[in-house]
Amino acid sequence: MKGDRQWAIGDRKKIIFYLLVFSACCLLLTGISESAEKENLMSDINRMILKELKNSVSEDVEINGLRVVEGMDALDGLEGYKVSTVVMNGYAGRNKINFTVGLRDKRMGRKNIIVEASYDVLVDVFITSRPLTKGTALTPEDFYAVRQKSSKLPAGAALNRNDIEKKVLRANIGQGVIIRVDHLTTQLSIKRGQKVDVVVEGSNMIITTQGVLRSDAVIGGTARVLCDVSKKEVSGVLTSSNTVRVKI
Repeated sequence: MKGDRQWAIGDRKKIIFYLLVFSACCLLLTGISESAEKENLMSDINRMILKELKNSVSEDVEINGLRVVEGMDALDGLEGYKVSTVVMNGYAGRNKINFTVGLRDKRMGRKNIIVEASYDVLVDVFITSRPLTKGTALTPEDFYAVRQKSSKLPAGAALNRNDIEKKVLRANIGQGVIIRVDHLTTQLSIKRGQKVDVVVEGSNMIITTQGVLRSDAVIGGTARVLCDVSKKEVSGVLTSSNTVRVKI
């Protein structure tokens, strides 16, 4: 009898042990299931908010992060809930927008949360392809476009190709520099007396000599030059701060 009681006690301990292990496994599986459910839900929220941002901000927008700012407790017990609506609810700072996200389950139960989306917009910036000197009238060969996040841009970066082409540099800039609006001007006046290279172009020849501007001139405009060697005055186009091209 005593042995039977000891076996019975031992069996009860085993049963209790197995029940505890089973309960722990159930809790673990429940936690994993809820975590996966929440992850899937946040993925759907991310996708729908991105769609709204593309419609309202730019096609070239990307989400940096999402944060639940109201209704965090509503994320408990989300089994069966799906995203029903996503509505913009105002700006929360630079490149941040709040969205009201409506959730609905199969029994038409509803919950709302407020999600803050931080985002960035990809834009074209223009980089110098070689060192450029003051007075250069920019051509497409002088720069190239690169996609970059707007939040990382220097102040005043030129974002439109039309704002750059045929504009004139106010100062020397090196290779690989982001072109800013304050680098450019529509006209740059070169003063009388400036030494320039004179490039004489004929049908079958090119001759280069030097001379001095006889009057003030602007890049892209007509310039009169007194040639050093011939001491003759010629007229041509001032193509940069130190070059006049003459066609004969």
